[in-house]
Amino acid sequence: MTQSPALNTQHSDLFPRAIPYPAELPTHRRDPLAGMPVSFPIHRAVKLRLRSPEKIRVSEWAAKYRMVSDGAHVGPWRHEYAPHTVKIMDTFGKPHVREVWFCGVEQSGKTNTMVNCLGWCVDCDPGNIFYLMPTEDTASKITGGKLRPTLQQSPRLSRYLTGRQDDISLAKMSLRHGMTIYPAWANSPSSMATFTAKHCFGDEVDKYPEMSGKETDPITLIKKRNRTYKGRYKRFFSSSPGTGRFVYDGMRKCGQVWEFRVCCPECSALIRMDGEHLVLPEGTTPENIEQADLGYACNECGTIWNDQHRDQAIRAGRWVCVQGAEIPRPSKVGFHHRAWECLDIPLAEIAVAWLKAQSGPLADKVGWANGYEAINYEAEHQDRKEDHILRLVDPAMPRGVVPRDPCCLAVLVDTQRVGFYYQVVAYGWGRDLESWRVDHGFVEHFDHLKDIAAKTWLDADGKEYRASAGFIDSGGGTNPAQPKHSRTAEVYEFCRMHPFFRPIKGRRDMAQPWNTTRLDYYPSRSGKKIPIPGGLTLYTINVTMAKNELAAKLQIEPTDPGAFHLHAEVGSDYAQQMCAEYQDERGYWQCQRNKPNHHWDISVYGMAAAEILRIRDRRPVKAEPDPQPQHQPDKSFVTGWRR
Repeated sequence: MTQSPALNTQHSDLFPRAIPYPAELPTHRRDPLAGMPVSFPIHRAVKLRLRSPEKIRVSEWAAKYRMVSDGAHVGPWRHEYAPHTVKIMDTFGKPHVREVWFCGVEQSGKTNTMVNCLGWCVDCDPGNIFYLMPTEDTASKITGGKLRPTLQQSPRLSRYLTGRQDDISLAKMSLRHGMTIYPAWANSPSSMATFTAKHCFGDEVDKYPEMSGKETDPITLIKKRNRTYKGRYKRFFSSSPGTGRFVYDGMRKCGQVWEFRVCCPECSALIRMDGEHLVLPEGTTPENIEQADLGYACNECGTIWNDQHRDQAIRAGRWVCVQGAEIPRPSKVGFHHRAWECLDIPLAEIAVAWLKAQSGPLADKVGWANGYEAINYEAEHQDRKEDHILRLVDPAMPRGVVPRDPCCLAVLVDTQRVGFYYQVVAYGWGRDLESWRVDHGFVEHFDHLKDIAAKTWLDADGKEYRASAGFIDSGGGTNPAQPKHSRTAEVYEFCRMHPFFRPIKGRRDMAQPWNTTRLDYYPSRSGKKIPIPGGLTLYTINVTMAKNELAAKLQIEPTDPGAFHLHAEVGSDYAQQMCAEYQDERGYWQCQRNKPNHHWDISVYGMAAAEILRIRDRRPVKAEPDPQPQHQPDKSFVTGWRR
């Protein structure tokens, strides 16, 4: 009696114990079995490995087998709650599609669509899976809150569970038929390392960091897990636009792009809804819109819809190919889904966001673009015009003349590789923070800055003034990865020798308007510590806050309190520099390419200097009246009375 080498394996949960059998049955045993069927039991794990996957569309699989474990619609998956997801799922399951990008607003079914596709992969296209989230915490939440309950509650998927607690942890989920699901997080390259994967899912990709550790971006890093599955891998990336890093651009770069259109219940036209066709009663504001008789006029026939008509239009809508319609078998397909076509977002909420975006602050504009139109916010690169700056020029204020009775004067300097741009600013009294540019220009050497600091300035009445403080750019930019200059050590030495000047440095992100840092050593590329005799104080300012305040100052008319005044010789070059920067979708100020912004930077230093010098809290000293002589009694009268 011998054993077959193929079945002489160690016992495990996946393989039953091998049963010895004769190499050749005796003749008297073989003849009676000739032509008769013989059955024997096969272990369940072997059956799962030998089973041919069911040929079924992803949407059909979801409707048949998916169990939703959380949210408003717990229970079997039903397409009517998210009809737009059907085509996305079926596109993912097509054999020629390698990559799907789903760019949609919050609560538009992105994660559930991905979980449906993941469940289909487990059942119909097995292979290791990476599920990538922004952070370890979100990866743990999606694993414990969606993936694990989906596997456990679906009768179709639960049969792949081994029953061992260790095989379905937050770190990984090992299934009975040999595949493993690996949760990963975008800020850790190690969580995406070592293992290969046939399928990769990236959820909330616009919340990923730009770099995964010190390596490349997380999208590129996760794609490397598919290298060994040439022509067989699948990827699914989804998110609402946020930072503008990945999802919207990734969707637009696909070979084929689809957008959802609603179908008018009256004329059956496919409509792309927009804010211009909202029907709002006169005087409607974001605050009273709940009481307004809100509607939407069909773009084609003008029929007025209410929320019920809009729901009908969404359910009857369909996807329209807006890019790559001529490609018969695209490998990368993108889908764009906005709040207008989402059943869970009421029309009133959309109208409120649209009204705020028309005249509201930057946050409302970004919120409308990202959260409702599902696009990247594109900032207006020229919020200010040159003539808007030049209106602040006072022809009656000659260059170099100080306004009457200022609070104080300050010298502000922007350091260049060669030379310095400077301004002399006079501040007014009180909380309005009115200011005047007394002088501005460019000098080449530190000695010239000393001369400016020592200069005497006159007002129209000939009264003399001296600057009380100076602030000089320390020689570096606000972005540590892109330093502008390398004169920091020179600036520090100059400020140490001339305490009138204080080194100033800008940062984009700070909790307070400014703070101070004690410097004991000069900066050194060699790493050698060179002490600063006596030390030095560095003033770090919140440039985002200062630039926001400066932009608001420039809107004040020159005749109003708190205005920003320019002397008579300010020209177009100064005005151009004051218009060089704009605010991006993150609220950061960016300089237009090849546009100088020196005087804009100096004006920002001026706003910060006013805070450091506490200009708003200063009050003019009132001149005390001349002491009155004490009343003396009339001695002659007294004497006479006594007489």
